[in-house]
Amino acid sequence: MRNLSRKDKGLNNRDVVVFVFFLFLSFIFWYLNTLGKDIDTGISYPVRFVNLPEDRVLVEDLPSKLNLFLKGPGYSVLKLKLKGNRTPVVIDISTVNYRRVPGSNTLRYYIKTSGLIPKLTNQLKVDCEITSIKPDTLFFSFDRIVTKSVPVTADIDVITERQYFIKGQINIDPDSIIITGPRRIVDTIKTVKTRFKRLAGLNETIKKEILLDNIKDISFSQRRITYTIPVEQFTEAEIQVPIKLLNIPDSIDIKIFPDAVSVRCLVAISDYKRVGEIPFEVVLDFNKVDLHTSEKIPLEVLNVPSFVNSFRFSPAKVDFLIEKKIR
Repeated sequence: MRNLSRKDKGLNNRDVVVFVFFLFLSFIFWYLNTLGKDIDTGISYPVRFVNLPEDRVLVEDLPSKLNLFLKGPGYSVLKLKLKGNRTPVVIDISTVNYRRVPGSNTLRYYIKTSGLIPKLTNQLKVDCEITSIKPDTLFFSFDRIVTKSVPVTADIDVITERQYFIKGQINIDPDSIIITGPRRIVDTIKTVKTRFKRLAGLNETIKKEILLDNIKDISFSQRRITYTIPVEQFTEAEIQVPIKLLNIPDSIDIKIFPDAVSVRCLVAISDYKRVGEIPFEVVLDFNKVDLHTSEKIPLEVLNVPSFVNSFRFSPAKVDFLIEKKIR
């Protein structure tokens, strides 16, 4: 009984395999027969637009695929579907009859896709007919290509060693470049930055190249610039500066205590000998003071040179004594 059961089971499995084989074979014959008949169908086919005007750029991308509605033998449609997976059709904008959108103040245009049918048919080289294309109209906008000179900004974070400072500013060469691109983008660009870089522990001047940061759809006259960071050891300097009185009212005499201040600052060692030549001015401007309400008068420092760091002075305010003039 067991042997008979196994035998019946083996026959049933074989019958199923035979049935599936002939069913598949029937489907193949039916499909091949269908391919020989004319059909109406639609496919999405890749396209690529080339040869835009030299002084123009597209504001928005044209579609990468068009929906083609076809009529013809099934095998031709199948061939086209397989071909579309590998090779897009190329549309030369310079040979296309595109028109400006009526009433548009911008460079906005449109293309009737029905006018593309002969070009597509010639390139696809198939036996089926392209009856229509969707969308029936393609809208697009051009923008003018312009150039402009913009300054370069160093996006560099510098940390020096203790008692070392940047002497002056980071030098950039060149300090400006020419950028080229769509007007709508170029008009918004005020500066071009370098790629961000952090430098720590500097104790000497360095000079290196660095890439500029990319801006989409914008080309640069050059991709690299040279930056120089002047680093030098600093030391503290101290000088005494007399206080200069400005705009004293004619009706009074005034005395201030003290009449000079101590100015302390950090300067590069190479500039230390210049400290005595620094044209500091510590002033007291009576046009900015209310003598009736002030107990002490604040001082103001002028002409602080750029090579001075951590500038401070003491005292920041002075006492005063007012005497009326005797007439």
